[in-house]
Amino acid sequence: MNNPSIPRLSNQSIPVSQPPLTMREGQMFHGHIKQLYPGQMAEVQIGGQKLMAKLEVPMKAGDAYYFQVKSVTPELQIKVVSGPLQATEGQAKQMTSLLDSMQLPKSQEIISVLNFFLKERLPVSKDTLLNAADLLKTVPPSVQSEALDSIRKLVELKLPLNEFNFQSLLGVEKKEGLHDGLIALRNVLLADTDIPTQSKERILATIADASRITVSAAEKALVSGAVLKLLDDRIPREERFQVLQMLKSSGIMPPSTTLANIQTIMDTNMAERMAGAGQMKELVQNDPVLQQSTKLQLIGLLEEIEHNRSVETRNYQAGEQAGKIIRLVADHIQSMPFTDDESSAAFKLLLPDDARAKTPELYRMMEQSPLPVAKELMQGAQTVVEQAIDGKVMKEVMQNLFKSLGFNYEAGLLSGNQDIGKTMDMLKPQLVALLHDSAVSPVLRDAAETIIARMNGSIIQSGDTGLNQQIVMQLPLEFLGKRVDATIQWNGRKKADGKIDADFARILFYLELESIDKTVVDMQVQNRVVALTVFNENLQLREIGGLLQMKLRDGLESVDYRLSGVTFKQFEAEGTRETKKRNDWMSEQGGVDFRI
Repeated sequence: MNNPSIPRLSNQSIPVSQPPLTMREGQMFHGHIKQLYPGQMAEVQIGGQKLMAKLEVPMKAGDAYYFQVKSVTPELQIKVVSGPLQATEGQAKQMTSLLDSMQLPKSQEIISVLNFFLKERLPVSKDTLLNAADLLKTVPPSVQSEALDSIRKLVELKLPLNEFNFQSLLGVEKKEGLHDGLIALRNVLLADTDIPTQSKERILATIADASRITVSAAEKALVSGAVLKLLDDRIPREERFQVLQMLKSSGIMPPSTTLANIQTIMDTNMAERMAGAGQMKELVQNDPVLQQSTKLQLIGLLEEIEHNRSVETRNYQAGEQAGKIIRLVADHIQSMPFTDDESSAAFKLLLPDDARAKTPELYRMMEQSPLPVAKELMQGAQTVVEQAIDGKVMKEVMQNLFKSLGFNYEAGLLSGNQDIGKTMDMLKPQLVALLHDSAVSPVLRDAAETIIARMNGSIIQSGDTGLNQQIVMQLPLEFLGKRVDATIQWNGRKKADGKIDADFARILFYLELESIDKTVVDMQVQNRVVALTVFNENLQLREIGGLLQMKLRDGLESVDYRLSGVTFKQFEAEGTRETKKRNDWMSEQGGVDFRI
């Protein structure tokens, strides 16, 4: 199965039809001597182009040779590597002559590497070819193209051709996800008894936090849904009792809470949080996501509670107001679960500080509970989160994940904009620190190095060449237990002021999804007009995608882009039997992983 790909950036912005030759020291090429001039100067033809060069030794016009660039300044000097070659000789014979002259073994790997280097106009040396061939031997034939591209990138960046650098780039070229590597790291950490407990727990917590934003939204949706069910007198008493027992067992509700005294308990909790009523009203007023109408209702209810308590009216009146506040903020959380806990007045009004810390325990209990009411609440929370996922949420998830993993924390340190304390909360610097510990076991060291290498691979693959820019990101996304390995490859240009030109770009999303397997979305932007091509083996996506196109069109227009169309294609055929199997499997399982 072949993935569509963005053409790699060249060193110049050049027409494809007639690219100018740019020679580098060490570069090898095949050329013909067209004309000899005094001073050992000669006109050399390479493909369809000609250039002037100084020859190392006298040659004969009309002959073909393999040349290598000796120097480029102050004039181009070339030396013969192999030749003269007769036009009647086949390519295989010419290559054999070249290998003999360089004293290289005629293995398939050497031949493949040499052909690739000549095609890509890469600098060639005997040691470089031998190292590249050794790396090529470590991969199966099916990924040879990706392996050669990884070697090319290392040569262009003048990085050592070693296993560490090679694997870091190859993982990105193959679009491998990070989930498997993070799971392996986690398992090794759990089994390791030699590293300090504090370091181990910190790294494990950071790995877990990688998917925390969606889990946190699900936990808030679950607890708000449970509270709404608990306060709904129309729900059978037995179900409400079961919900209350789980809220008590998780520590969210006090042990003394019963269905009879729930209003009194809520009033007491609300009173404790309203020691400074003005502060609570200010929190509501400054909430960035609450609608103005909801803010006015909440402030009015808070003022009523403050007034009722000041004149010592009966507790049930205050309890009724507290219940209204709880219902109002619970409904708000159900509609907007992706809110920052630090700035969310709704979540602070719903639960006291100590109770909010227990929501992960409630989620775990209900996830494992066999009770129908628990399964219903879990399904409801999942539905709430799935419906709330939009472009803004995805952006926040990706930004938080990129920061949590610490992909480019080194850049932040170099710029001086990085808080050292916050830096050590990121995964990558923690792993770097771990590798400096001589007591780390070889197994743990390998697992940590693998993750660091993969993170470095994305950065190495990204590039900035003049007005062109290429960015590659690999993110291990997780939504409610469903894992998505995503590779995002962006290619665009910069404006004269150095800022990204948002009018022109090409973005590829490589996604490994649970229900529909490998999916590639090719997004091309020309003068703010967007064309999408979706690659997937399943033909049912045409129907599903058709239902979502209007929503996509509206979303793009809201940010001043226009959708020209969406095309669905299959990857290159791998056999009708395999395709049919996938279609049948999807029909049985029912659907799409996420609507993005």
